[in-house]
Amino acid sequence: MAMVFGLFGWMLYNSHEEASQYAVETSQNITLMAQRDIVRNIEILSLSLDALANRYQDPLFRQLTHNQQYSYLFGSVAAAKHVIVMAVLDAAGKVAVSSLPGTPANTYGDRLYFTVQRDQPETGLYISPPITAKFDRELQVVVLSKRLSNQDGSFAGVVVMALDLSYFRELFSGIALGEDGVMSLYARSGVVYMRLPYSASMIGRDISSSDNFLRIKSLIQQESGSFFARAVTDGVKRLYAFRNVPGTQLVVFVGRSEKHIFRHWTESLYALGGAMLVFVVVCMALFYILRNELKKRRRAEEKLQELASIDDLTKLLNRRALDNALDDLWSRSRRSRGIFSILFIDVDYFKFYNDTYGHQKGDDVLVSVSRAISTQLPRSSDLAARYGGEEFIVVLPETDADGALHVGEKIRRAIEALDIPHAKSQIGHISASIGAAMYDPTVHDSINAVLNAADSALYAAKGNGRNNVQVSVKPDNSMHL
Repeated sequence: MAMVFGLFGWMLYNSHEEASQYAVETSQNITLMAQRDIVRNIEILSLSLDALANRYQDPLFRQLTHNQQYSYLFGSVAAAKHVIVMAVLDAAGKVAVSSLPGTPANTYGDRLYFTVQRDQPETGLYISPPITAKFDRELQVVVLSKRLSNQDGSFAGVVVMALDLSYFRELFSGIALGEDGVMSLYARSGVVYMRLPYSASMIGRDISSSDNFLRIKSLIQQESGSFFARAVTDGVKRLYAFRNVPGTQLVVFVGRSEKHIFRHWTESLYALGGAMLVFVVVCMALFYILRNELKKRRRAEEKLQELASIDDLTKLLNRRALDNALDDLWSRSRRSRGIFSILFIDVDYFKFYNDTYGHQKGDDVLVSVSRAISTQLPRSSDLAARYGGEEFIVVLPETDADGALHVGEKIRRAIEALDIPHAKSQIGHISASIGAAMYDPTVHDSINAVLNAADSALYAAKGNGRNNVQVSVKPDNSMHL
């Protein structure tokens, strides 16, 4: 049973590890696909900004009409689905040209996407945190910017592009993550760019001071990885896989709920658990049946053994059981130097009783006598047996001669008290003669020697008029009652 449960536990553990590893690999593959898509599109957008910068600084640009300038700079913008606007800002942050009709008079020199390029020439492509911009409607966008430099390397302005965040939303929406799955785009600084399920209030939020982000801040500096965590927002425990987007501060996160990941494993657990439960119940039922059968068999064997050791008529021990009991008693007494006594009982004139009253009546007398003997033996260690015919043996462990005499007299009186008429007896009713002998190690060298001493005392009782008890003390001496 222990091996079965051990195998069951091993199988569950292995399948759980396999499910976990498969979920990690699948989630990492999803982040890889999203990362590649983002990298590819950012490269395209970066090239578009480069093209805008080159064309704006091309001397040919100054020779074109206004409409020609617009087509030259922004001819491909209309085809870009998520690009809201492209523009060139001069060194002061004013809009020099824009892909939107009309050049706004606003100055953007204080914006981060401008100041970073102005103050840090080595920045390259800069992606701003999410902002809400007002065009014909309010939109959540990120601004991509690149530096414009004069021929001497001095700052000439920036080229910018506003990218609608719906690009990331549409990209993530096409990926099936299962129940309670999430997909996010964060900056390593802790700013939220996108999260699905979508919540507008989450976009642009800085979570860098949250406990969960602080726990993973050092981890996400790696190229990729995974971890289990419980979300603060909904309390769902998920496996999160992440991957950094090269050349940016962006990190793609995929979160799949633990419940979904281990759904099939849980189903297997219930199925195997149910099978194990049935197995245990069946085993217990079989064990119960087997135990009952063994109990029945043991009781039957005990009954057979009891029947084999009990005299059918008197229900006392039979001769065979008596012999075994005497052998055991002899061995114990020799080892422990203990004492014991034996009573040899004979029903007086029983042959005459059988001849006069018949064998059935004789059997009834033997049954009554055996009962009378048993009632005078209150100790569980005392034994009574039918020796043969009308003769009985009583074994009294740890009993000396006086004790044997006392018990013998009680038995004699109990038999006499039966008051069973016996016309052929000189006494007039059923009686018994009893011989007693106590084991004496200086005299008796075997159990048969003790039996012979008790038998001799019995003959002495018969010779003394019957219906009395004789105790053998020494081979050549006996005391009378």
